[in-house]
Amino acid sequence: IQQAIDTGKLSPQAAETIALLIPGAFCLHKSWGFGRVAEWTLVTGQILINFDSRKKHPMQADYAAETLRPIPNEHILARIASDSAAVATAAKEDPVGLVRDILRDHEGSATITQIANLLSPAVFTTPAYKKWWDATKKKLKSDGHFQLPIKKTDPIVLLDEAVAPGSGLLEKFRGARHLKDQVAALDQVTKALGDFADEVEE
Repeated sequence: IQQAIDTGKLSPQAAETIALLIPGAFCLHKSWGFGRVAEWTLVTGQILINFDSRKKHPMQADYAAETLRPIPNEHILARIASDSAAVATAAKEDPVGLVRDILRDHEGSATITQIANLLSPAVFTTPAYKKWWDATKKKLKSDGHFQLPIKKTDPIVLLDEAVAPGSGLLEKFRGARHLKDQVAALDQVTKALGDFADEVEE
C-alpha cells in the first residue's frame, strides 16, 4: 500500500479503506451487493472481488476505496458466508439475539422481507424459516426492545429501552393517520388483549 501511495496510484485517504479490504475481507457495494476480496494486484492498481453475480471482478483500487464499504467479520452477512451452520445454531438457541444483531447490522431497522431474504435459503429452508419466524415474532413482541410493524413493508425497529407490548400497540394506533392504518392497529390490539391487563383506562 505504501508503494502505491508513493507512486501516486493511491491517495492516503483511499489507502485507509484499501487497508481494510485485505484478501478474505468482506464488503458491500451499492449495486453488486455483498462481496469478499479475492486477491490484490496492487502492482497494476487493482483488487479482485467475489460478488454473488461477479466472480473475481477486477476493480481499480482507488475506485474500490470509493465505492466499497468494508464490513467486519461479525456482520450477519459475513457470518452467514463464513459459517451458516453456526448462524443456524444461534437462530435456534437465541433467536431474539440474532434478530437484534441483524437490526444492528442494518442501522437499527430492517423489514420482515429483508430478514427473510438473509436467512432463507442460506440458513433455513423456506418451510423451516417460516416456522422459526412465527415463533420468533412472539418472542420479539414479549421482549419489548422491538417495534413490530403494522404493515409488512414497514421495518422492525430496534429500541434502546424496552417498551411494554400494550403501550407500543397503543402508540401505533395513536400514530396512525389513516383509517386503514387505524383498523390494522386495532386488529393487532384485539389479537393481543392479554397485554392490556393493566391498561384499564385505555
